[in-house]
Amino acid sequence: MTKTSILILTLWAGYSLAQQSSQAIIDGVKKLAPTLKISSVNKSAISGVSEIVVDSAGPSEVYYITDDGKYLINGSIIETVSRKNITEQKKSNLRKDIVSQFGKDKRIDFFPENMKHHVTVYTDIDCGYCRKLHGEMQQYNDLGIGVSYLLYPRSGVGSPSYDKAVTAWCAVDRNEAMTQSQNGVTLKPKQCDNPVKEHYASGLKAGVKGTPNIVTDSGLLLPTYIPPEALLQKLILLAAQ
Repeated sequence: MTKTSILILTLWAGYSLAQQSSQAIIDGVKKLAPTLKISSVNKSAISGVSEIVVDSAGPSEVYYITDDGKYLINGSIIETVSRKNITEQKKSNLRKDIVSQFGKDKRIDFFPENMKHHVTVYTDIDCGYCRKLHGEMQQYNDLGIGVSYLLYPRSGVGSPSYDKAVTAWCAVDRNEAMTQSQNGVTLKPKQCDNPVKEHYASGLKAGVKGTPNIVTDSGLLLPTYIPPEALLQKLILLAAQ
């Protein structure tokens, strides 16, 4: 048998075992939750254990399962030396992918000329602390923090808050419309093609449970209002890690 033949057989055997392992994992999960939708299966940091990501109406969840599909693990993997929470890092990566799908044509940006840091903020026009955050936008910008808004009307699609978000998006000057709306000005209702429903759905997937919720560019979720100077210090600390 030639070296090439041996290599092909080895690769095929590895592929076959991987397929069997994936099927065992899927079968094991289906025994517990037949309707569960598995979006990905990957090797974890632990030998013999795989990471699975499942989709739901809410946030995507991360679980672990033995490669034979017999044992499902609900919890975090923490690397003992670095103390890094590998599970939370995975969730951050998922959030990063969620917010990064919205380019500049599908968000409302408030950027300084010299931007040193950037965050994405899920905001609701009728939220008190969202209005407080927006009222301090110049302070965030003066500190070099750029803010990208995704619209997250907490009362849901079709609600009065949702209609206000659509109106702000459909304005000729979205930034000015956001500022007026956040200041309590009632704008004349408008309709147009808009991404507000997509923004809202992405917030559910990202694990947003209230507003304002801040997502860093690394995908870390900061689920509350943070004053400008405190946010700057947080972003500097994260950048140094």
